[in-house]
Amino acid sequence: MSDGSFFTLDGYHFALGAVGAVVILAHWLPRFVSRREPAASGLLILLGMGIFALVPGMPIFPDPRIYPFPWEMVSELCVIVALFATGLRIDKLSDWSRWGPTARLLALTMPLTILSVALMGWAFAGMTAAGAILLG
Repeated sequence: MSDGSFFTLDGYHFALGAVGAVVILAHWLPRFVSRREPAASGLLILLGMGIFALVPGMPIFPDPRIYPFPWEMVSELCVIVALFATGLRIDKLSDWSRWGPTARLLALTMPLTILSVALMGWAFAGMTAAGAILLG
């Protein structure tokens, strides 16, 4: 046996508690404020960043340049969950008039975003035109 105590609170335990608190707050707080079904993803991100910055003893976040594999795995998992949630939401859209915002996003916002990211990659990062378009 080691000389240290058997039950200790580490940064990992604080991180688990913080994640639980963020999930609970992101799910219930918008319901109390607006009485509507929330879009909790943005709230989860903001609360997670806030708790990570404010709670002492949190573990050091791994650098994606040094440890790229966990970042790749988590980003793939996030994409899968987001696509799954979007697929579930599409089943609820029955009327074509409810597709208006989606059509505007696809027809206007997506090409403008691709163009602006490609221009920034070409102008600021010195990328070739083909690489900048692929980035966009």
